[in-house]
Amino acid sequence: MKVMTLDALAKRIAVRLKLKAGDVRTVLASRKSDLPPAVVSQITAMARTLIHEELARPDAKRHPEH
Repeated sequence: MKVMTLDALAKRIAVRLKLKAGDVRTVLASRKSDLPPAVVSQITAMARTLIHEELARPDAKRHPEH
């Protein structure tokens, strides 16, 4: 099963929003950032959407084996 890392997610969001991956990673890691609240909201909303899309993919495993 392919795992999406925090870095990969941050890079995808940064490209779409034309931001620095480090700034996006800071927001996703729940740390304070100097970005405006509206941008932080955009980043978190996009992260939710991308994670949902990954889970909804037909080849995604629903119950990983332990």
